[in-house]
Amino acid sequence: MRPQLVDQIAPSIYAAIDFGVILMPALAVRLASDRGGMGDTGGFDLLAASTILGTLHAVIAWSRLRSEERIAVRRADVWIAAVDALVVLTLAATVLPAAVLWGFADEHASVAHRGYPVVALWAGVQFAAIVVAEVTGRAVFWWLEPHPRAGGRLRHRPFRLTSPSRRS
Repeated sequence: MRPQLVDQIAPSIYAAIDFGVILMPALAVRLASDRGGMGDTGGFDLLAASTILGTLHAVIAWSRLRSEERIAVRRADVWIAAVDALVVLTLAATVLPAAVLWGFADEHASVAHRGYPVVALWAGVQFAAIVVAEVTGRAVFWWLEPHPRAGGRLRHRPFRLTSPSRRS
C-alpha cells in the first residue's frame, strides 16, 4: 500500500477503535444488568451518553492524528503517541468508573437518592478518562518529536506526504 493511502485510512480506523473503547464499558454494564436478573432496566442512558462522548472523541482523535501526521518529523512518533493514548483511554474508561463507584459508594448513593441521575456520574467519569487520554497522547507526541535547537534548526527533516517533485 502507498503511504498516502495508509495516512488517509488509518486515522479513520483509529477513530473507530477509539469509539468502541469508549462504548464497550457501557455495553458491558447493560449486558451484565440484564443477565444478572435486574430485569428490563432500560439502561440505554449509559449507552447514549457513551455514544455521544465516543463520537465526539472519535472526531477529535481523527483530527489530532491528521494534524500530527502533517507536522511530524517522524511518522512513528505519531503512532506511538496514538497507541499510548488508546491504552490510557482503555484503562481509564474501564477502571475509572469501577474505582469511582467502589471507592465512593456512600457518596454515590446519597447523590442518587437526591434525584441526580447515574448517567451524569457515568458521563463525567468517561469525560475524565477522555481528557486523561488526550493529554497523555499529546504529551507523548510532544516528548517524542525533536525540537528546534538553539540555532533554530530541527534535528531531522519534517515528514511530508507529497513527493519532492510535487512541492512548489
